[in-house]
Amino acid sequence: MFLLLGSVAAPASTAQAQGTFPPLTAYNLNKQKVTLPGGMAGKTDLLLISFAPEQQKDLESWLPAAQALQHTDFQFRYYELPVEGRENFIFRWWDTSSLRSDQNDPEIWPWVVPLFVDRRKLMHELNIPNAKQVVALLVDQRGRILWRAIGAMTPELRASLMAASQQQ
Repeated sequence: MFLLLGSVAAPASTAQAQGTFPPLTAYNLNKQKVTLPGGMAGKTDLLLISFAPEQQKDLESWLPAAQALQHTDFQFRYYELPVEGRENFIFRWWDTSSLRSDQNDPEIWPWVVPLFVDRRKLMHELNIPNAKQVVALLVDQRGRILWRAIGAMTPELRASLMAASQQQ
């Protein structure tokens, strides 16, 4: 089951009403500092947000469409953002090391950015109702949320994402 929030052909006022990704600083699996959203590589970026390891399969359902977009639009990038609570240094190191071993292709490491943040605050700022499903957000360089979806990829969500990314 999925819930599509927003409109593919949203007027500017509706796009702004969808919110803005808050400024955050984190480190990708390559141990490089990343400033979100302004330091992301794309003109538009698809942020694939997960809250639990059990959601990896649903997150991965988005990858074929994200990779296809990235190969056809060089101003588009996607990022995987696993969200954890604020933790001590040892837990962050252990969790990040585990993610690195799970993602054993170093080519992917720059695009996986674990977030160790106040989960409730982030969910509130992004208008995410709960942490039960993955969330996909299409954002611009300023962090404006242009499109969003919750849950695993479906054919309808793929078409909607493709249309939304073409409008940018």
